[in-house]
Amino acid sequence: MNRVPFALLAAGAFAALTASINPAALAQSDPHQPGNDGSAAASVTVPPGQVAPGVDPGTAMANGGVQGSIQSVQDQNAASQAQYQQDLAAYDQAMRAHGRQVARQDVRYARQKRAYADAMEAWRVQDYACRHGSSRACNSPAPDPADYY
Repeated sequence: MNRVPFALLAAGAFAALTASINPAALAQSDPHQPGNDGSAAASVTVPPGQVAPGVDPGTAMANGGVQGSIQSVQDQNAASQAQYQQDLAAYDQAMRAHGRQVARQDVRYARQKRAYADAMEAWRVQDYACRHGSSRACNSPAPDPADYY
């Protein structure tokens, strides 16, 4: 029985509180924006007491900071992309130089292999001649591959 009067008392206090709230006080207000006083300069779409759209210096400053950060990131990205392109070009240049070096080495190897094979062929001929009685072939030094290079 005690609970019913307390509930009625709470409901009454809530009703009195909501009746005392001024709807104009709940309207959006911004100290940096001109209020709409119903003059011709105010927008027709903004009801009296509401804030007319405009520029808030705090928001503009924050947006400027964000734009500065975005521009800084874009500049850094552009610099990074330029460095990346330079790295790719340097890699391509190094690979071409390496390819030229490998090609020169392959040509040299082929010449050395051919010189060795020619020297071995001359040695076989010299060995055959020595085995068949040529003292000149027996007394001659073995062929040097450098002579066939």
